[in-house]
Amino acid sequence: MNPEAAPVRPVPLLQQRPFRVLNYTRFSSRVAQNAINFALVLLIVEETGKAFLSSLLVLALVVPATAAGIVAGTAADVLPKRLLVSLGDLVRAGICLYFLRNQGGVASYYVVAVLLATATQFASSAEGAILPSIVARHELARANAIAQGVGGAAQLVGLAVLTPVVLRLFDSPRALFAICAGLFTLAAVQVWWIGRTSSSHRQEIGGDVPGSWWLTGWRAMRADPRVMHAAIELTLLSTAIIILSGLIPAYISEILDLPVDIGAVILMPGAIGVVLGLRVAGFLAHRVPHAFLSSVGFFSFVVLLALLAFVNTEADFLGGYAYFSWLNDVQIGKFDGGGVMAMVLMLPLGFSYSVVNVAGQTVMDDRVPIHLRGRVGATQAAMAALASSLPVLAAGALSDVIGVPPVMALVAGVTGAIAFMNLRQPKETGLSGRGTPA
Repeated sequence: MNPEAAPVRPVPLLQQRPFRVLNYTRFSSRVAQNAINFALVLLIVEETGKAFLSSLLVLALVVPATAAGIVAGTAADVLPKRLLVSLGDLVRAGICLYFLRNQGGVASYYVVAVLLATATQFASSAEGAILPSIVARHELARANAIAQGVGGAAQLVGLAVLTPVVLRLFDSPRALFAICAGLFTLAAVQVWWIGRTSSSHRQEIGGDVPGSWWLTGWRAMRADPRVMHAAIELTLLSTAIIILSGLIPAYISEILDLPVDIGAVILMPGAIGVVLGLRVAGFLAHRVPHAFLSSVGFFSFVVLLALLAFVNTEADFLGGYAYFSWLNDVQIGKFDGGGVMAMVLMLPLGFSYSVVNVAGQTVMDDRVPIHLRGRVGATQAAMAALASSLPVLAAGALSDVIGVPPVMALVAGVTGAIAFMNLRQPKETGLSGRGTPA
């Protein structure tokens, strides 16, 4: 056999330096960002004890996606991407150092949240635009799955390890912010190891989209029905998660009857579920019709979210059966059968989230032109921020009046109804970019 005729084996994604380094910098910055976000929630809960105020903090973290996000997406498409990521990380490090010198109560927490969220938009938009420019088109599904897994691992380390350990050992938010400043600085350096991110032009659906620069992302989404459909799915999923983020502190303290930092560790099986789901979602994204993946993922997500709202009742009910009677015997401090149910449900909940998220993200990366990817991603993030801005405050205020379980059940019901309507919308017929039935 002629050795020159032998097929060239593709290099695995994680052995490709640009992709591997992109995940390094993502991990460093996301550990820091998750740790800070959680620390701010803990500080506000400790000083106020109000679900509405923790929901207001969540809003402060997502609102910048509306205004700064569009600018950041445009910058990611027209400016050097590595420079934008590095500057965004250095600015976040500077904000952490500012907090060290000027910690001034509840009001300062909201100021820091807004500043960090704004800088995060520029870094994350550029990171999102880098991915399809360094990964071959046929590997985008797996690349998105790995990237989401890195995000889940960073969330686990930031929320369940870094913040609880530092705050409990040192009892000092300053120490945590100093560590996070170092992580942001590390991420700012790591991004330069990616190398050049320019790539050959792809003939993708969408083409050039004329019009005002701040509407470019929106026009690009509307030009492709499948992209618009995926963007609505991602927006709906993000909205539900944003609303739940505002309710989680009250859920942990009221339903699980645990300190918020310890209770957050109990809910971390959700991150493990995300990682497990990514192994499946990345494989299925181009082998199973998108509508089917979305239907199964959303249905599971909604049902599990509704069950999560009433874990104590479910633990009492199941404890009446012989096979589950052990739930009545679980009592480790304040951790009981309800906590066990929450941990059990969070694992498949995270799995369902990852299935919907990877499927939608892969459609967008596959069909949106590279030179528009930053603006389309930023527009989708702005859609999620707008869609969740009022509901997250209403959910926080309502939970202070009627309790967390009914509000969580309401969120599950509304999410399911909107997802069902979106799935029934007529979509583009034919084949996707890789031959998967639309």
